[in-house]
Amino acid sequence: MDRIQLLCSTGAFSRFPDITDHQSIIEYGPLLAVDGLEVMFFPGWTDNIEQIAGELRASGLRFPAIHAEKGSVPALISTQPAEREQGWRWLQASCRLGQQLQADVLVFHLWGLPDSDDRFADNLAILPDCFTMAEQHGLTLAIETIPCKSGDPLGNVRRAVEKDYRCHVALDTEFLALHQQLAAALDADWLWQDQRVRHIHIKDYDGAMYSTDNYRRYLHPGEGSIDFPHFFSALKARHYHGNISLEASVVNRDGTRDIEKLRQSLAQLKLFAY
Repeated sequence: MDRIQLLCSTGAFSRFPDITDHQSIIEYGPLLAVDGLEVMFFPGWTDNIEQIAGELRASGLRFPAIHAEKGSVPALISTQPAEREQGWRWLQASCRLGQQLQADVLVFHLWGLPDSDDRFADNLAILPDCFTMAEQHGLTLAIETIPCKSGDPLGNVRRAVEKDYRCHVALDTEFLALHQQLAAALDADWLWQDQRVRHIHIKDYDGAMYSTDNYRRYLHPGEGSIDFPHFFSALKARHYHGNISLEASVVNRDGTRDIEKLRQSLAQLKLFAY
């Protein structure tokens, strides 16, 4: 595709651990004016990939990207063999779902809680096997710039690039803004070489990811301080033709979903992107 591909993450209308049904994708997907959906994988799906994939394929929707189970790598670097085995099962199931949905990109957390990137050498050590598994399923693995404790997102991604030439990247606007690296990401020539950036999560940021009662906040474009017109102008200057995926949640505390808000945010992104 010779233009940016607008996606919506199914994470925008799901919530772990209580709202993880794949039927919501079939219900809400057709209501969204997008080029496709980024499917958020949940651990409860692991043993039902064929059924879930079959029902999603039957919907007629497109699924260019899969978000791998976020707990895969923390499990893979565990000292407990059973946890490591579980991590591989989660990653393989994520890849298998992507393959059956004919996805192109596997969005991947190379580090994650509870250790975050405190053991980054261990995270890097398992990276080649993760790439190989993704490739065996026809997927391009893209490492997401998620929050860090010891290092910073861009620094960690650069170390991954140096570790394995197959490394591609999924940027996250909110998390880069959290680390004050959004401008640095746009200016980093190494990051944009060889179409290394394949996927971008769109969320706004105003200095706080959590409310005063520790509830996770998600801001849509225009609700925070990120200059999205400038951001998209910079993407065009970089000749970016990958995915942008709205990942800002519309799930309210009571579990209801504001789908109209989601539609409005996607329409705004379409104006920026095209």
